[in-house]
Amino acid sequence: MSLLRDRLLGLSVVTLLLSGTLLAVVLGYGALVLGSAFVTGASVVGAAFELAVPWVPLAGVALLGAVFGSVGFVYALARRASVPRGGRVQRLAEFAERTYPPLRKLGLSEAVSEPEPSPEEKAQDALEDLKRRYVAGEIDEREFERRVDRLVANDSVDDARAERERRETLREGRY
Repeated sequence: MSLLRDRLLGLSVVTLLLSGTLLAVVLGYGALVLGSAFVTGASVVGAAFELAVPWVPLAGVALLGAVFGSVGFVYALARRASVPRGGRVQRLAEFAERTYPPLRKLGLSEAVSEPEPSPEEKAQDALEDLKRRYVAGEIDEREFERRVDRLVANDSVDDARAERERRETLREGRY
């Protein structure tokens, strides 16, 4: 979703612009009326009272629109922000959730936790570790080959188990 296609962001910007413009016009008109009353020597309090009746509710609505537009704009941008993932941020989020239980509903710790590696990534990491240990001389060639064979066998066992579960699910008609 591109930045321009985000409806909340667009609605917030339009609301903020319209209410901000309306608020600027109302405040400018009020300042003009009060300034002219002050310059001409008329009662500033009387002018303010006459001005307050029709324009204060309009200014309140404009201010309310500006606040909602600003909050929506910040929320839309924050929703699109890139959140760092990692152990430190996850521990901080978990601490915040323990300290302030209502934060648990937001699911912050899950949002910033590192994703679980896929089985392929785990197997690749294990193979890289075996290669590193073999090159470093920690294990001999025979041990290296034995462990690689076991790693390949585990992958094929996992694949066979997943295929069997998929067939059983299809046979039972769950999907």
